[in-house]
Amino acid sequence: MANNDKILYIIAGANGSGKSTLAKVLLKEKNLEFLNADEIAKEICPNAINSVPVSAGKEYFKRLNLFLKLNKSFAVESTLSGNNIARIIEKARKQDYKIILLYSFLQNSTACIERVEKRVRNGGHNVPREDIVRRYYKSIIKFWDKYRYLVDEWNLFYNGYDYAPIIVSFGSFDKINAINLEMQNKFNTIYEHSKEKINVI
Repeated sequence: MANNDKILYIIAGANGSGKSTLAKVLLKEKNLEFLNADEIAKEICPNAINSVPVSAGKEYFKRLNLFLKLNKSFAVESTLSGNNIARIIEKARKQDYKIILLYSFLQNSTACIERVEKRVRNGGHNVPREDIVRRYYKSIIKFWDKYRYLVDEWNLFYNGYDYAPIIVSFGSFDKINAINLEMQNKFNTIYEHSKEKINVI
């Protein structure tokens, strides 16, 4: 059984979906260490973070293994579009961590593109448009079809408002407790649309 004293938080969503907003709230509230590959790359090469993926990746997993060894609660960020997060979940599970997934979404990929463009104007890192679109649909499908079944608890947030993310639903595995039924229905529609889009992009 998972140990409630040590928790892995996964802050997930497509690029531009508001993961950083969720992370700031969670890290402040829980006083957690945060593993973020982009932030590590920024430490290594502040002016060209996309130029050091290998070094940043090595440092990321070095810190990850240290946190696990020390039995520390911590948070990681992911788009869920790749396979690294599944391996991290497996490692944490073997060490008896409780795993909580916080998933943030926007109404469409265009909104995510606009958020990333705004971030770039403010000095943040860029992500190609085609990657944002592909990850938007893939991320939503993987969250709903795969990752909510791999964690102990999940929370779904809509992050399209300026003031704060709002919780839509929470649950464990396929048990759903809808807080905002309108937004849950909106997510369900996006999910169905994503299944259609993923086959043509």
